Amino acid sequence: MDDHFRPYLREHKGILLIALAALILVALFFLPFLDGIILGTVFAYVGRPIRDHFRERRKLGSLLAVICIVLPLFIILGLGMLEIANQIVILAKNQEAWKMAFAMVTERSIQELPPWIKEILAGGLENAAGIIAPIASSIPVLHMGSLASMAIINFIVSIPVCYFTLVEGENFVESIVSLLPPREKEAYWRYISRIDRILSGIFIGTIYTSILGSMIAASIFYAFGLPRPFALASIVFVAGMVPFLTSWVVIIPVTAYRYYTNGIEGAAVFFFFASALIYLPSELLIRPYLVAAKSSLHPLLVVLSFLGGALVAGIGGFFLAPAIMGVIVGIYQVRQEEKADLRGQGIQAAT
Repeated sequence: MDDHFRPYLREHKGILLIALAALILVALFFLPFLDGIILGTVFAYVGRPIRDHFRERRKLGSLLAVICIVLPLFIILGLGMLEIANQIVILAKNQEAWKMAFAMVTERSIQELPPWIKEILAGGLENAAGIIAPIASSIPVLHMGSLASMAIINFIVSIPVCYFTLVEGENFVESIVSLLPPREKEAYWRYISRIDRILSGIFIGTIYTSILGSMIAASIFYAFGLPRPFALASIVFVAGMVPFLTSWVVIIPVTAYRYYTNGIEGAAVFFFFASALIYLPSELLIRPYLVAAKSSLHPLLVVLSFLGGALVAGIGGFFLAPAIMGVIVGIYQVRQEEKADLRGQGIQAAT
């Protein structure tokens, strides 16, 4: 094969170099939209069960899947990010006012505590306000605006990526596998099927859990009259993506806030309803069923992948790192199964 391939390379070297240069340029042009491409692919995984209910009308099923997945995310994350950005801008412009507000809330909420605890809490909150406010004010507003604009653009890009991946994704993979030698196709399909199952378990389980938890959380936070309910719900969504963090990272601090503003009874009522309606359905019913049924990836690997990917590459890395980990684990599992099959065949031949 090499003897036929080398003359082809020499004959078409110029065309191949132009094609390679064009491919590199296209990759550079697509680089700003990498987060949107990754998000769209993840959304396609999540929307595939919805699309599969419309086997004979694939395009309609893909469109409904995009609407069912993207619309809740847009409401929760979009409004939540707007609330968070608005609070950061207000904090940056009114540092002294926020310090005074911290002091007033502290004085009102801890007046029943012993004096020495009052002093410690008051000093701690005042110091925290003094630390947070300069940090917020040091963030360039224009830089925040550009980041927010790119995030919105990437989110918009993810919508057509999700739709066309749902419509043509399997055909694209089949066209690539068809280029392989016939003897290797079956082995590659085994790897692809295992990796696909692992990625489905990671993304479907985590995102379905996070969407349900964040939508319920927004309703609970609004019903209890908490400030910025969509911002809190967006934090619930992000926390729900990472096992072990879940919604407790929001429920517990908000319960403490309710204790200082409404007393022990208000905090207890909120904690009961938040735990029963936000945590229990998503974390004890949906996540174990979906993830265990589809993915054999260890929870610790999922946690490290999500957190490490987010720290290194932002939103795109948050989803790409677990996908890469799933690919590695899938290849390892299939290789171990192939070795076990070879050992079994060797034992049968020996007997």
